[in-house]
Amino acid sequence: MNLVWYRNDLRVHAHRALQQALSQGGPVIAVYCLCEQQWDVHEVAPLRRWYVLQSLLELGDALAARGVDLHVLDAGDFAAVPAMLADFASENDVEHIFCSREYPLNELNRDRAVARVLEPQGVGITGYDDSVLVPPRTLNTGKGTPYTVFSAYKKRWDVWLDSHFQPVPPLPEKRHGKGHFVGRTTVDAALKTLTVADSLTRHWQPGESAALKQLDHFVEHHLAGYRKLRDFPAEPATSGLSAALSAGTLSPASCYRAATRAMADAGARDGAACWIGELAWRDFYRQIMARFPRVSRGGAFRPETELLQWSRDRERFQAWCEGRTGYPLVDAAMRQLVATGWMHNRLRMVTAMFLSKHLWLDWRWGESFFMQHLIDGDFAANNGGWQWSASSGTDAVPYFRVFNPVRQSQRFDAQGQFIAHWVPALRELDNKTVHEPWKQPLLAPDYPPPVVPHAGVRERVTEAFKAAKAQYDNDHSHHSPVSKKEQA
Repeated sequence: MNLVWYRNDLRVHAHRALQQALSQGGPVIAVYCLCEQQWDVHEVAPLRRWYVLQSLLELGDALAARGVDLHVLDAGDFAAVPAMLADFASENDVEHIFCSREYPLNELNRDRAVARVLEPQGVGITGYDDSVLVPPRTLNTGKGTPYTVFSAYKKRWDVWLDSHFQPVPPLPEKRHGKGHFVGRTTVDAALKTLTVADSLTRHWQPGESAALKQLDHFVEHHLAGYRKLRDFPAEPATSGLSAALSAGTLSPASCYRAATRAMADAGARDGAACWIGELAWRDFYRQIMARFPRVSRGGAFRPETELLQWSRDRERFQAWCEGRTGYPLVDAAMRQLVATGWMHNRLRMVTAMFLSKHLWLDWRWGESFFMQHLIDGDFAANNGGWQWSASSGTDAVPYFRVFNPVRQSQRFDAQGQFIAHWVPALRELDNKTVHEPWKQPLLAPDYPPPVVPHAGVRERVTEAFKAAKAQYDNDHSHHSPVSKKEQA
């Protein structure tokens, strides 16, 4: 018996583990280990849990149609998975397990523990790098070290894919007989205990079939204009596929294949190339996570930034969380996040930089808040984005670069459409005043003044980063140089 172990890869198409298991010709079953306590530890948003569970329901039916039974084991947390999987394998005469690899530290440790337990039983495990386009340990610099600058990584990434990318072969013909979705009751029970407002779920369609339709819609209607319009939050210009990619209801290979096909169309070429760049960023942050485990432990990629003395002002943090900072674009973005479980990518940078630079609050506070709300909460991408914005990460913006929230607002929401939608108190203001309502406070009496001034932020941030770097260099001047790889 072959077993497909499902994790963040809730689909049947472009799924190498399933394809390989079915190609062997013998019987195949599938299993998903439900780890709700682990979700608690990882601060997985209730909306994301709902999306995963609903997608599981669709997956169970899709596998059953192909003659594959899906079992759902209620494991609780990762620690319980090895013994539970070993018992399951033994009871079902499993000879080999096929799965998609995962790269965060907890997941790696879980998989190593599973391998140790199954080896004495004679059960082999084969993993596939289906959640990325380029496996995390594939590309190295000329010195044999991991890439830590995106532009250099992207050049190698493009070259490698040009010669190595192969679409996943289609699934073998359907088997005779229908399978059974054995785990349906377990999934239904988990959904019943989950509290997620309809106002959140109505924005989303879980499952593989919805993801594939969304991909087709994006490629057909929005891909051509992607580069020009993607930074404007009032425009429906982004793919809307981040939730599907993070839960694996859609594979990055399917996205890449669609984008490369679109490159043949001169009108779509620029947009397609830009979107492929976003897929590269996704891979980049995964290779960082895999090769520098400290980021999975809450550590800054740039160790010197651990010496920064962050403010611990909870009132300011609360104002940021609730969209009450007095900066319209920041507040609109935060309200969008809480109301929909998603935030436009440009605004993720704006709000993250505002928290870490203007409010001088630890980026980890913001990283955690995002994970608790995002439907596409993906550790690697979220951590990478936050550390980039806070200037503590790889390829980070220079520490002296501070987004001016007013200029960002004027540039990317010039007419104030996005702001008006999410901040009703500013709805009646003209497209000049809406970006700086404190200049006309009588026109928006219900809107708060700025929680901090923008003036002086850059100078304060620059001074703090320089001091931290000097202290770090001084503390390490008497030690032999340590490479970033060794520090990991």
